[in-house]
Formats: sequence, structure tokens, C-alpha cells
Amino acid sequence: MTPKQTWSDKLRRYRSQKSAEYAQAILATPKRAQLYSAIPYPGVVMIMGDIRTGKTGLAHEIAGQMHSRRNLPAMLHIPRLTEQQRKRLQRLTPSWMKVVNKRNQWKDRSVVIYDEAAQSAHARRSQSGDAMELDDMLAIAGQREQLILFISHYSRKLDLNVCTAVHRIIWKRPTYAHQLWERDEMADFTSKAYDFFRNIKGSVAQKKACLVLDMEKFAFLQCNNKLPPWWTDRLSRIFKEMQIQNNRREVIPRSLKGKINRKSIEKEEYGQNTIIRKT
Repeated sequence: MTPKQTWSDKLRRYRSQKSAEYAQAILATPKRAQLYSAIPYPGVVMIMGDIRTGKTGLAHEIAGQMHSRRNLPAMLHIPRLTEQQRKRLQRLTPSWMKVVNKRNQWKDRSVVIYDEAAQSAHARRSQSGDAMELDDMLAIAGQREQLILFISHYSRKLDLNVCTAVHRIIWKRPTYAHQLWERDEMADFTSKAYDFFRNIKGSVAQKKACLVLDMEKFAFLQCNNKLPPWWTDRLSRIFKEMQIQNNRREVIPRSLKGKINRKSIEKEEYGQNTIIRKT
């Protein structure tokens, strides 16, 4: 006589089934797709990968396709951007792309490119006022018809709320270190991305390739991207210069303002930036 199946037995079978589905998604060959069809609108996308692999260029190409197909304007959001830097960038970008450094400048029905997202959405600042404001904006991105593109080297730098909100994750070529030091929840995915790019022959082919994880269907896609017409080496160098300057700039988070002992201060590494803390 077959023993009656208990709820615990059903739960074990359910978990086994989900484990098999997870393994299949990781091990299956990614389906080929066009870049535009792989991007949700509205939605939240995280773009990750090593330095100089084309993450920012990819975000600009996505914005360009959204503008040509849906007539969407773009907001190029760069934290702590000076007015001089903003004007310098604005001259090199299309008229429908506005360079901003404040979130209240994001328009409804637009593409937002959040470059160097870890500078103001860092995992260590998850309880700061800025992080909570960003969390609120992600929650209503759908109602505001926004496509938000976060750019970072790897997810461990980013606030967990950003990682949870994403609909797609796109990799440009990561390094072995990226998969080694990733968040535990992301480690398998980044390992797949590392193997995916390692199996592509030729640096040019690697530069064009993207690996996309659809978090709604839980499936991997592969596609290629090209750089938009306005993208130049000069624009790329300016982005790099600004990143270096911002990384060196001393920043006092709002949560620490008014709490500094001026007689005794100590500099401490705070993610990519340096803060002054009370001692």
C-alpha cells in the first residue's frame, strides 16, 4: 500500500522542482535576441561588467533605440556633477538627452541612465535618506513610465533594494574577481556571464556581446549591441575623468552632517568615496 503523501513530502517535491528549473536556466544555452526586444518598458535594468567593456555605451544605445522607436527623452544622471561638467557633457550628447545630477529632474515617460550608480546607491548607505528616496522612485517607476538603467561594475556595490527591483540584468564582460566576490544570490549568474564571454572568440566580438537575464521569465538571452552615433572616444574619456574625480572627492553624507567633532576627525574609506566621521 502506497503511504499517503504528506504536506512535507509535497514541499520537498516542490523545492526539488524549483531547484531543477534553476539549474536548467543556469546551464541552458542563452537564446539569441535583438537588444530592443530584450529591454522592458517601463522597467529597471542593471548593467554590470568590467571597466572599459562598454557599459555606458550600451546604456546610451538602449536610450537611442527607445528614442527612435518610442520617442522617449533620456535623462543622463551623474551624481555630484558640477555645472561646468554638466554643460561640457551636454554639448556632446543629443538634444533629447538631458544631463542631470538630481533625481527630481527625472521626467515621466523617459529613459534614465544612472551612471556610476554605486556613488549614491551604495550598499553601505541603504538606510540613508538618499537611498530611501531612490527606493521610493523605483517603486513608482512603472506609474511614471520610466526605464531606469543602473550602471555598476558588480551588484555587491549597490543597495539591495536596487538589486531587488530589477527586471533585467545585462552583463558586459566581467572578470573572475567579479564572480568570486559577488553577492551570494548573484554568484551563479555572474559565473555564467564569465563563462559566456570566455567562450566568445575575439576581443571585438566580446565587446559587442551582451548577456541578459530576464528576471520575469528567469531565462538568459544573448544579443549584440553597437555604439550610438554620438558616442566618441572623447565622450568616453570625459566619463572616465569624471568618475576618477568623483572617487577622489571627499563627501560628507547627510546622515553625518552636524555630527562631526572638528577637533578630532578621521578619514575612512566609504565604498568608492572618502567620508569624514566622528571619533
